[in-house]
Amino acid sequence: MEKKDNVFTFGNALSLYYKDYETPLIINTDDINQFKRSDKFYVLGNEFNAEIKYPYFMSSLYCIESGDIVMVYNAVELIQRPRLIIKALMALRKKYGFSKLIYLPGIGDPYIIPVLVYAGADLFDDIYIKEESINNIKYTMMGKTKSSDNNINDNLKFANDIISLLRSAIKTGTLREFVEKFQYSSRAIEMLRIIDNDYFSDYSMVFPVYTPYIKANTIESLNRPDIVSYRNYIKNDYSKPDVENLLILPCSAKKPYSKSKSHKKILSRIEKYRKYIHELIVTSPVGLVPRELESMYPAAFYDIPVIGLWYEDEKKMINDLLKSYLLKNRYKNIVAYIDEDLNFIKSSGNIILIEGNILSEEKLSELESTLRDLTINSPKMDHLFNYKSMLSYQFGTWIKDYLDDIKISRSYNMDMVTRNGRALFVFNEKLGRFTINRNGACIFLNAGKKIVYIDDFKPTSYVFNAGIKDATDDIKPGDEVIIVHNNEIRGVGTALISYRAMIDLDHGAGVKVR
Repeated sequence: MEKKDNVFTFGNALSLYYKDYETPLIINTDDINQFKRSDKFYVLGNEFNAEIKYPYFMSSLYCIESGDIVMVYNAVELIQRPRLIIKALMALRKKYGFSKLIYLPGIGDPYIIPVLVYAGADLFDDIYIKEESINNIKYTMMGKTKSSDNNINDNLKFANDIISLLRSAIKTGTLREFVEKFQYSSRAIEMLRIIDNDYFSDYSMVFPVYTPYIKANTIESLNRPDIVSYRNYIKNDYSKPDVENLLILPCSAKKPYSKSKSHKKILSRIEKYRKYIHELIVTSPVGLVPRELESMYPAAFYDIPVIGLWYEDEKKMINDLLKSYLLKNRYKNIVAYIDEDLNFIKSSGNIILIEGNILSEEKLSELESTLRDLTINSPKMDHLFNYKSMLSYQFGTWIKDYLDDIKISRSYNMDMVTRNGRALFVFNEKLGRFTINRNGACIFLNAGKKIVYIDDFKPTSYVFNAGIKDATDDIKPGDEVIIVHNNEIRGVGTALISYRAMIDLDHGAGVKVR
């Protein structure tokens, strides 16, 4: 695939080659002025009429369209009220999808550009940068400073370096980490919080189902769309196994938790009782992790600074989630085996609390004795529950109706879900997700889920967007999908972009075929 044919998305952000340019892009306004006439001007070859535009408060119109570009002509006014600029960007992405590039003229502050790209803006210009340079403002990695010189060249380089980093972050799936990390502007943080709080349902539809990692180093990480989607699943859709006893445990730095020294020591002491109990790990930012989901995304892929103290936001999130979980999932007995810093969860229900040094012989013996008494005559957990639960989390609870007569086998150090000796799904531990085998594709065809409809051809390494006719609206970047033509399964693979981007874009790859 030619480099210029590549298309990458991350949420609302888009990175592609447009003519001789790569987006996101800071436009050199000298190029615009070079082709400007009294009644017209040109942006990357797209003609705009030069006419009077009214302020936002005087007109609901705030953008004009020409060719492949939508220009938010009063962006400089809207940026003063972060909620308005985010509202405009989210509305434009929703209306045009990825079929248009969104241009914010007069916007070029490199400390705000990252969150604007995250919100869906593609094009900026150098007017703001030139103005600040004339006023002796210098851009640095620690923020803006006052200088005695005109720093135009240095400032333009700094801003374009940020743009290069943004392109890379979109391509590598690390844009969210970049935006959270690049916090030099309170206005940028405000805009990110507005996106998370006001537009979660819209943004979660295009946010990748997994990213390479989650560096939860800021309080904003609590509201990442993938993290919130996970917590919503645990709160609203997750169903516990058919056992009476719940054991609540603290998290560990090592993932999956069961491979950590602390969990290994605890589990070795209670091994004989584990088939009678359900284990639930308490953590931040994901909240609660049923043991069977510990190897999946996001539970196995986050990293967070641990100092033995919890922010009040974290405590509230965990307590609210635990209360909702226990209201929906009823247990006869609940045991919390935790360090003292987690004792705030005791308010979440009628819990037998064993707290203190959880690796001490005294506490381990107390836990062992407690579970011995509680598990007398208790029902055992279904040996297939873990895999059914994992599949339900990844694909949706609808898939439970298609999992009769499945078996689990292991080959080449990989767990496989099989039926009649044929592999339906294979668990990829590196991704924390199942891949769909060709034999399992009929499940999705019958259910009408995760389908990419193509023209009449045989997919090889990629399915390009030009050959995609339609796609079901449940497809996000990173999703497992099946490839179909006229109700015939042509292949399986991984979605590289969202269903909307597949439909809107006429170049670039939409699916990586397996």
